[in-house]
Amino acid sequence: MKDSSVMKLCSTLPVLMLASHLSYAMPGMHGTEGSGATEPPAASKDMGAPINSSGSEIEITYSADGKTAIFVSTRAGSVESPGTPYNFDIWMAHNVDGVWQEPIHLGGDIDPAVGPNINTTAWELEPSFSDDGNVIYFTRYEPGNLLSGDLYVVQKVDGVWQSAKNWNDVPELPSINTPTGEEHCPIIVSDSLIYFNYSQPGVTQESDIWKVEKKDGMWQKPVSLGAKINSPQRDHMHWTGVSKDGKSMVITSTRIDPDSRGGHDMWISHQDAKGEWQKPINLGDIINTPGEEMCWTFTPDGKKFTGSWGPQNTFDTDIRWISKEDIPLLKTFEPIGPPPNLLVNSNKG
Repeated sequence: MKDSSVMKLCSTLPVLMLASHLSYAMPGMHGTEGSGATEPPAASKDMGAPINSSGSEIEITYSADGKTAIFVSTRAGSVESPGTPYNFDIWMAHNVDGVWQEPIHLGGDIDPAVGPNINTTAWELEPSFSDDGNVIYFTRYEPGNLLSGDLYVVQKVDGVWQSAKNWNDVPELPSINTPTGEEHCPIIVSDSLIYFNYSQPGVTQESDIWKVEKKDGMWQKPVSLGAKINSPQRDHMHWTGVSKDGKSMVITSTRIDPDSRGGHDMWISHQDAKGEWQKPINLGDIINTPGEEMCWTFTPDGKKFTGSWGPQNTFDTDIRWISKEDIPLLKTFEPIGPPPNLLVNSNKG
């Protein structure tokens, strides 16, 4: 039995401010009504300890060689966040001879030659290594407010991890962080195309998928992927969820649809001949259940699909994995790997 004091959620879940206290709710999950224990996807396997703990584990990604994992956990040792009992931090684990070692907290006592000190009293989520391992992209939120996200990056220079920077302060990256919205979990396809999740009052719906492109050396104004891929509910994607040919995208959605299994499901969208994104197709019962399937990504070899699952209307999620071959709609999907290091030519940390 998990510790009931630990909230487990995907970082894309909104936080509602009610009266004089914080109330935590998930899109499509109103309070606790209708909650009930469901089983995880039958074909999936638990990542097990030490990756999973009595705390919350979500949003796992990997180094290009697959030997290092970086993920979010609320386990003991995370930095305490004021005003909330939930402490979301980024942790790193190494795989030695096929066995995952005890995760390392990326906090103040870490050797900068081992990893960056990026965990603070804020909430740090959605991490990913760059393809060369010298950059970590992540999102930072005000504790208790998952509508406050900004994209951050931290770089390793001459073997030493530097201080994290807001994307808006890094010339190589597009300035897409705003004071009013939520910019989170990009898919960096190349040095000239980035997909990201956007939540702006009066501009987006709950959360929509947008893109930003670089043309003639300049990052352009972000644009929405359109009404077919973005529903009135929450639609977002996670690292590695684009195919190598750029014509397919795996997304997480709470869309109200006859094919929805309930809660968050994993879906796939394809571009038509004109390059326009089409209505997403549910990935089916192999992976989707009446519970919550969120923030699934691929291992670098493209053979496994890994992400979090929990019973519907709970935050009790663990990281699991499924063979890509077991999901019919993903059998021919060839995912991109870890994102490129867009700071590769930068001499500054």
